[in-house]
Amino acid sequence: MQVGQKVYLKPTIYNRGGKQQEYEIKSIGRKLIHVWQDKRESSVIKFDKDTLEQRSNYSPDWELYFSLQEIEDEKEFNDLHHQLESTFRYGSKKQFTLDQLRQIKRIIDGGEEVE
Repeated sequence: MQVGQKVYLKPTIYNRGGKQQEYEIKSIGRKLIHVWQDKRESSVIKFDKDTLEQRSNYSPDWELYFSLQEIEDEKEFNDLHHQLESTFRYGSKKQFTLDQLRQIKRIIDGGEEVE
């Protein structure tokens, strides 16, 4: 992390009208990171240096990422998690063979053989 580095802000659920945007790190202090978009002091957004959570008097509007790939990976993770959760929540018992369920369990257990 360094001054001048490009970062990406993604709106939180509290920022319904917000869109993903590119910012730049303006300064890095002992506790805070300041990012800005258009060189105006009014556009500076502060983040905790350790947790990367937005510092605000209200609910956070933005999440900080260091690459667009991080945002895409998080989206794919959430989509896959939701899909798997939905698949196993209702009536999946008839959908899979015993062998398929054993393979799924092996993957979940970290690739260990199932007896």
